[in-house]
Amino acid sequence: MWYRIPLAVLLLSLTPVSPVNSLQLQNTSSKGEDDLIMLTVTVRNKAGNFVMGVPRQSFDLLDEKEARAIEFFENLDTPMSIGLLVDTSGSMQFFENKDLARAGPVGEIFSRFLELSNPENEYFVMAFDSTPRFLTDWKSGSELIAQKTNLAPEKNNTALYDALLAGTDKFKSAHYSKRALIVVTDGQDSASRHTFIQLRESLRRSDISTYSLGIATPADVGSTLGMEGSGVLAEIAEVTGGEVIFPRDQKQMKQAIEALAIQLRHQYRLGFRPTQASRPNQWHRLKLKVTARPNAPEEFSKLTIRTRQGYYTK
Repeated sequence: MWYRIPLAVLLLSLTPVSPVNSLQLQNTSSKGEDDLIMLTVTVRNKAGNFVMGVPRQSFDLLDEKEARAIEFFENLDTPMSIGLLVDTSGSMQFFENKDLARAGPVGEIFSRFLELSNPENEYFVMAFDSTPRFLTDWKSGSELIAQKTNLAPEKNNTALYDALLAGTDKFKSAHYSKRALIVVTDGQDSASRHTFIQLRESLRRSDISTYSLGIATPADVGSTLGMEGSGVLAEIAEVTGGEVIFPRDQKQMKQAIEALAIQLRHQYRLGFRPTQASRPNQWHRLKLKVTARPNAPEEFSKLTIRTRQGYYTK
């Protein structure tokens, strides 16, 4: 299935509040995030457009059904750390109609992504088949565009779970707190030493949104392997507050990466303090919603939010 993400960004004030300028927002966030649980949040209206300008007062956060005060609030286009992961295994190369997964088209769409993204972002690039291999360390977008990166396949098998775990671990050396993984893959794993359960738990403990460009042929759709791969990518997106998109051709691939670049520049960062009564290493499910003012226009009355499902206490 192809999910088209409109590129429009709407500026919307949902409740009457005093004007807040960028400097005030920066001062709000300058207290730091070290002792807070952080959420990256995307808000869309029913047309799929990104909605900016939602004030802090319009967000309601429940932590295991208990209200939490939002102590950190930011909706600026701040730099972030991003991992770019490319599946180069045999399952991505066998069919000619998977040409959008080959090295040339993937390199082109990532170049387009870098051009549209915040110029202060940092990135690493990883390719994976039987094993993950880092092709770069942290680099700026301009450095990556100038560098030729080898995305040619080396082996046939796929270690998707190992690659995502290695990518998650790489963020220990990241410089920015807002983080994302972008992976081009069919979601099929045949060679990982780690299990999907281990991967899911690692992602649940992180603050890394994961976005997948799922590559599938008509033969994959409805097949056991195809359904398994799609299900894996969908669950990863749900856990982390990310998204999975299944483009059918290079045009849709370009639309998807452009929409993703714009989305990452129009997100919110929210932080709250967990209760002190929780046991260590306890899973807490979160529910975040946004409330529109009573006289909001119809197109702004039904907003959807994407963020991670919850967190573990320390």
